[in-house]
Amino acid sequence: MNFIVPKGWPKPAYDFKKNPVTQDGFRLGRRLFFDPVLSRDSSISCNSCHTQFSAFTHVDHRVSHGINGLMVTRNSSTIFNLAWNTSFMWDGRVKTLSEQPLNPITNSVEMDNTMENIVNKLNQSATYKEDFNKAFGDGPVTSQKVLKALAEFMVLLQSFHSKYDKVIVENSKEVSFTEDEKAGLHIFRDHCAKCHKEL
Repeated sequence: MNFIVPKGWPKPAYDFKKNPVTQDGFRLGRRLFFDPVLSRDSSISCNSCHTQFSAFTHVDHRVSHGINGLMVTRNSSTIFNLAWNTSFMWDGRVKTLSEQPLNPITNSVEMDNTMENIVNKLNQSATYKEDFNKAFGDGPVTSQKVLKALAEFMVLLQSFHSKYDKVIVENSKEVSFTEDEKAGLHIFRDHCAKCHKEL
């Protein structure tokens, strides 16, 4: 699996030496991300709040919904380009991507589970044990391996060279915004860019 640092972008903060991305690790992380097995009652997955069709966030709700339909305090943030983040969660309390999934997994209104429970469930699954062995070598499933696999998946969710990038960053002469897109950019800059910096 190839991680790309786009031209002109800074060096990623993510430490690929501590958790290198492999094809098997990425596939395992993707499987875990979409599997509700990570929640206490196997009812919701990471993808329940970070929905792929909406840029891995929860656009159709004011706040995200956790286990048993409980409302969490914030809406889930998008998870693109996380390799450059030095803090995670809306308040920045988590400092590494490998630790980040612990918060929603153990939060009582999100997934309401424990790593011990997850590890026990995964160790009872022959297919998961096989996937973990492919990704990390023979041995039991551990919480560290679960978190590393999820990080391998999330760190490869990259967004660059979009139409916005071509027009604003690359100053392309071949691509331009429509009138609606120009209007949207003005609205964004007037009302959103104070918190959501463009560059």
